[in-house]
Amino acid sequence: MPNICVTPFCPHEKYHLFLCELDDTTFIVDAGWQIEPLDTPQSANDKAARTSQRLDPVSTLSTVNWALIDFILISNYEQMALLPYITEYTEFSGPVYATEPTKSYGRCVLEEQMQFAYTTSSSASQKYLYSQRDIIAAMEKITDVRHNEIVSPMPFVQAYTRSSGYCIGGGNWTVEYKGHRTAFVSTSALACLHPQEYDPSCIAEAQAIVYCDVSDPQMQGNMDGENIQVTQRLNQLCSTAIATLKQRGRVMLVGEPYGVTQDILQAVIENSISLNLPLPQVVVVSPVGERALQYGNIMGEWLCESKQALLYLPEYPFLDKELRQKGHLHFVESLGDLARRHIPQGTWFVIASPRDTRTIEHFIRQWRLDAQTCSSADMAASTGMARFSILMHDDDVVAAQALVDRLAATAEMTYCPVPRRFTAQTVEQTLRGAGRAQHVLVPSHVYARLSTSHWEFALCEFSHLNATLVSLDTDRHLPLNIQRELADSMRAQHRQHSLVTGVLALAAGNIRLECEQLVKPPKAEVVVDVAKWTPEALAEELTANGLDAAADHPNVRVAVPGGTAVIRMDSEQWQVDCTSASAQWVVFDTLKRVLES
Repeated sequence: MPNICVTPFCPHEKYHLFLCELDDTTFIVDAGWQIEPLDTPQSANDKAARTSQRLDPVSTLSTVNWALIDFILISNYEQMALLPYITEYTEFSGPVYATEPTKSYGRCVLEEQMQFAYTTSSSASQKYLYSQRDIIAAMEKITDVRHNEIVSPMPFVQAYTRSSGYCIGGGNWTVEYKGHRTAFVSTSALACLHPQEYDPSCIAEAQAIVYCDVSDPQMQGNMDGENIQVTQRLNQLCSTAIATLKQRGRVMLVGEPYGVTQDILQAVIENSISLNLPLPQVVVVSPVGERALQYGNIMGEWLCESKQALLYLPEYPFLDKELRQKGHLHFVESLGDLARRHIPQGTWFVIASPRDTRTIEHFIRQWRLDAQTCSSADMAASTGMARFSILMHDDDVVAAQALVDRLAATAEMTYCPVPRRFTAQTVEQTLRGAGRAQHVLVPSHVYARLSTSHWEFALCEFSHLNATLVSLDTDRHLPLNIQRELADSMRAQHRQHSLVTGVLALAAGNIRLECEQLVKPPKAEVVVDVAKWTPEALAEELTANGLDAAADHPNVRVAVPGGTAVIRMDSEQWQVDCTSASAQWVVFDTLKRVLES
């Protein structure tokens, strides 16, 4: 009976790195870590509160025997901070798997973090974990995968990812070992913005489920109705920006040039056009801003359905291309680059990273001076630059609040976090679809908030550097044929519940339940003439029965959760090749029903 041991290494609530031991297979899920600017000031109280988050990742990871790590799975671009260090400065030599957007955006995140670290500290070259060359080398070692694509990094081990709904390319990994599936639910969101929608099948299929990070309810507040709350937060930020732009003021949005920032920018521009306001000059201050915004347009297949529909018109799913053509979109890498660029005066909409405190403080200082020199006539006519707004949406409340406190003395900031990550309530909601779960692991800070009385599975908690071991038992659910026979029997007796006792018997490879309630008259033998079937007709019938089937003359290819199958249609005898036992079960059961009907 296989066992899996999960050990979390990152102490931060939002980022994570899991060491997983599955019998003789050892792998890593995500490589996240909280990377802060090297000169970030700290108060005495703040030091005590954040000591655990400032642990040295090098000393923490030195306890891992990297030569024994077989492979690494990366869920999204926020969980890659330590990947270049692992691939370039440890003995790890296995494959790394991630989606194409995760790889592309992850490189932007890593380069931006390193750039800000080097510009904020003269000794950064001695303190930082890796170099630009290390980032490039790490990206070259990543194998691109698509959602639902099955990879086999080790014998008897298969892995695939499903959309997490959190960011472009973000996914939740499922690792299948000898027929047992373990799902790692990384940073996920039910609120539908521009990324591809959350796929719940990763939870429905798994025997063991690990919720890698769950938002602390005390920080995020009540999250009932994620879509409604996220929409309200975005509307609040957009309304504040529009109110300032109406008075010919200037707006700074503190956030990376990807993720929620794209949705806010889209909403502000669309509202400006609908209200016949002059388009603001959008200035993106970031060394990776131009690439990051372009990825949103060129990776349309990774977006939500409404954004993907624009690709068939054809239209660009975001407005940055239109802004660029009208001369209202400007990319500058730093303040020095901004000084050398000519950008028209007027209403500005500036996007700056929360790590780039120098740029934020520069604009606040400059805009305050402009407000002080603005005459009363200009203010009355709304032609001056007296008003400006600073907006922030980061859902990392601790880090965001530290920046708000730092800038509160110089400017009024509208901090409106857009919390999309799972909370305890969301975990309970998603677990209702966990029909095969036997073990569920959640972070310790939400374990006490989950009700443990009404679940059929074992609920466990994990915490920093504490190993959690669970046994992947055999599936406790009855085979589909027995479930169907029990349902038919209860339906015939007009019952919703029934107590059935009998003996399970194995005959000719089929499991049967022998009991009085299921005694039925023998059916007449059905003879199927397979020569009458065509690949197109069979694919159509399999699709009508819930499978993803397509004709590939003279075969039929079928994709099911956890595997694929090929039905080779010979004129006298068919052959079915399946990639996994679970796929074989589903395909054979459906094929039998189709042929008998």
